[in-house]
Amino acid sequence: MFAVTESFVKRGDLTTDQMFTLFGTKSAPAPDGEVYSKYGYGTALFAAPLYILALYVPFGGLMQVTVLACAVAVAITGALVYLAAQRLNFSTIVSAMLALLFGLATPAWVYAKEFWSESFALVTLFGAFYVLLASRHSRQTRAAVLAGILLGLAIAVRTTNVLLLPLYAAYGFIQFRPFQIRGRALLAFLIPVVIFSLSVLFYNALRFGNPLTTGYRADEDFSNPILLGAYGLLFSPGRGLFVYAPFLVALPFGVWQFWKRTGLRRELVLIVLFFLLNLILFSTWYYWWGGTSWAARFLVPTLPFLVLLCAPLIGLLLTPNQNRSGQTALTIIFALLVIISVLNELAGVSINSLTYRLRTVSLSPNPDWDAIFNPALSPLIGYWQIFKSSNLDFAWVRASLDTVQLDWIVILLTLGFIAFCAWGLIQAVCARAKRGLLWGALILVAALSLFSMTRYIDDPRLADNEGYQSVLQTLAQNAHGDDLFVLNDDAHARYFLNANRTALKWYGLSRDPSRWDAATQAVIEKQIEQHPRIWFAYDDAVNAPNPMRDWFEANGAAEQRFDFDDGVHLVVYGGGTR
Repeated sequence: MFAVTESFVKRGDLTTDQMFTLFGTKSAPAPDGEVYSKYGYGTALFAAPLYILALYVPFGGLMQVTVLACAVAVAITGALVYLAAQRLNFSTIVSAMLALLFGLATPAWVYAKEFWSESFALVTLFGAFYVLLASRHSRQTRAAVLAGILLGLAIAVRTTNVLLLPLYAAYGFIQFRPFQIRGRALLAFLIPVVIFSLSVLFYNALRFGNPLTTGYRADEDFSNPILLGAYGLLFSPGRGLFVYAPFLVALPFGVWQFWKRTGLRRELVLIVLFFLLNLILFSTWYYWWGGTSWAARFLVPTLPFLVLLCAPLIGLLLTPNQNRSGQTALTIIFALLVIISVLNELAGVSINSLTYRLRTVSLSPNPDWDAIFNPALSPLIGYWQIFKSSNLDFAWVRASLDTVQLDWIVILLTLGFIAFCAWGLIQAVCARAKRGLLWGALILVAALSLFSMTRYIDDPRLADNEGYQSVLQTLAQNAHGDDLFVLNDDAHARYFLNANRTALKWYGLSRDPSRWDAATQAVIEKQIEQHPRIWFAYDDAVNAPNPMRDWFEANGAAEQRFDFDDGVHLVVYGGGTR
């Protein structure tokens, strides 16, 4: 999805050739031989503004800045949770606590720093719900159009969200007792949804030549036993939503209280059906656990809805009653569950899921399955077992086996910002907050983010050896926009994705000799005919056959050669070579 963002912003194409070999195994083949993402374009659309900012204001790495789009999406959703609770007539303090629970005690915190589509799915889906909630007594069509745009964006992010259309339409525009349809508003809602749905079909046609071809392979289907998937997503030790966020045991009480309040039944029906539809759909998905990720990834978009159902219990705990001992006990139990939830998510934020997967691979012959069903290998336990400075996934800590470097300037500024926000939150709960506090917080967080990016641009975790750094510098100084760059080893593609500001079309190909197959060779031959020069980079780090290099040497006419440190070489071939 990041590769789509880069390709579209820089060159106006939709390819993901930057990791051609890897992505080629993940999507159905395209008629033109190129590699395309099988995911919706919505994620790239949301990421594009920050990518453009990073590209033209070079204060940070391209990936470092772009991934902040996920944090922005989750933060906006947290604000909407607060506003939705207010609309449902819950108190300011209950609404604030719900927003904090969503942001700190659910897996949404982890996905705020991971470049998955979930953060954009939840902000669009919950945003559409909030707009319909806020305008349910209004006859204006502008709100209906905005809700339709948000749901359309959700469909662009993940095509299966189109299944939620009847649910949103019924909630926003149909009255059942007595039966009545707000026809004009419903039409205003459906028009942008239809437009976005058609754009998805057009996107499919551009990539695969068929509007109904999404890029998913034929073996990627909804064939998983539903009970297995449901148990895994809800209760398994390695993926279960209620295991990662145990405070959600408040949901049964919340459902009961929402049903008791006649004015909340409509929202309750929407939330329950929304959750069940997502649960059933992804329980049957062949890849229901979501790969190397945190918790029940496919249920993340349901989190803001579920958190809303916790409002009645929080309200009960904050309201004095005659049974003080019982209330105190219940408060302690719920507080402990919240603390456990926060600690769980803190572990997920602190360590990258790939780091833990490397550990499970060394411990189990079936790491994916055992990390889900074997409690001893659950990430909730395993993350704390590898919780050490060298494994921390924070930009402000750089650790090796011998040293630990902390960016105290950013740490202190961040702590100061958190203190400012906490003070502002207290002012809001006490009804003393002013609009200037909100604008002040927004300005401060933007300034702090920009300042932090300038500090982290040289993060060694996103760097490469001096040889490949020289390759990138040489390309920036000498390559033309219509040249082609071929990277012989896609293990280095991450560095180029973060640091490459040239507009060159480029391919990241596997170094594995067996992956230099006829299909790969054919697409490279085709590209060579379309570009005046080909810049081919390889290195001598691995003492193994390199048929890709041999092919270029045998079929190309080398015009120039650069030799850099660490055994890295860059050879320029003339276009049209065979």
